[in-house]
Amino acid sequence: MFNSDLVLYFLEAMQDRTALPHTLIDENIRIDYKKLRHLITIDKRLNGNFSQLKAIIETGEAVSPVIRSFPLETLLQRQNFVSLLVYFGLLTFAGEREGEPLLRIPNLTVKDLLYSYLRESYQDVDVFRVDLWRLSKFLQAMAYHGEWQPLFDYLAQEIKQQTSVRDYLNGEKVIQGFLLAYLNITHYFLTWSEREMGGGFVDLYLEPFLARYPDMKFGYLIELKYIARSEYNGVKLKEKIDEAKGQFVRYTNDERIRKVADQVPLKHLILVYNGWELVYREEWKPDSKTVSQ
Repeated sequence: MFNSDLVLYFLEAMQDRTALPHTLIDENIRIDYKKLRHLITIDKRLNGNFSQLKAIIETGEAVSPVIRSFPLETLLQRQNFVSLLVYFGLLTFAGEREGEPLLRIPNLTVKDLLYSYLRESYQDVDVFRVDLWRLSKFLQAMAYHGEWQPLFDYLAQEIKQQTSVRDYLNGEKVIQGFLLAYLNITHYFLTWSEREMGGGFVDLYLEPFLARYPDMKFGYLIELKYIARSEYNGVKLKEKIDEAKGQFVRYTNDERIRKVADQVPLKHLILVYNGWELVYREEWKPDSKTVSQ
């Protein structure tokens, strides 16, 4: 689905350019977070609509009836909130599943917008705050210098210090969605989750956005592994690391990966979380030699 306003905005911006515009979304139609804030927070606490929004971002879809009309006071009901996201253009129809409408996030631009709502929700209720300017510099260092450790170490350090956020980081998909929310604050990368490659699905693929940044130097494939705090031990950790390396071997045979790698080196990262805590990080190379632990 294409939003006609966004298409015209993009074409107008491209008329006098030889490269993509720096801003891909027309600020005049950006939905103000304030319009959604009272629907996902109550008395400085995140409610069920926030959980629903987070689940949609993590999976990219929702299965729900679309209600034609409903009173404002019932917006806290799940299907009404999902219907509102459809009317806002944040979800679109993608068929049916078991007799109900299948709704999906229409494109990466809208997904970036949803990630911003997630970040602002965390900040609004004082669950998690980070220096976004500093984070953007870490992302720049990843894109141009291959320095990936500072970003993940910084987030890990802030999670350790800001204890409130830990209650929300319980599971691989949750950690994945959390990381994506902060990997999307710049546009150096096209961020993909569960992208099919080489017969498997890579957890996080930070594809270099070469159409906008032709001088970028690095992209990233990231395997994210999660161990519950009650199950953590050295044997389990080694199993997760070996599993990630085996997946990377399969990804290297993917034709799309080879095409990108011909232009920009793709670093392969393994991140292992024990609950909310980052306990292992490694850069894996196709020759199986590691460069950082």
